[in-house]
Amino acid sequence: MNAGAIEMLSDRSPLKRVADPREIAGMVSYLTGPDTSFMTGSSLTIDGGWTL
Repeated sequence: MNAGAIEMLSDRSPLKRVADPREIAGMVSYLTGPDTSFMTGSSLTIDGGWTL
């Protein structure tokens, strides 16, 4: 992905920015941690508001 593509995605995103890698890593860390041991069959969307 180049700077032009990132800028285009940022302009079209409801939040007007792309995700910071730490935001994605935080969700991955949560999902692989002990707090989700009883979680099954869930779908979590991390897309900055692209889908409702």
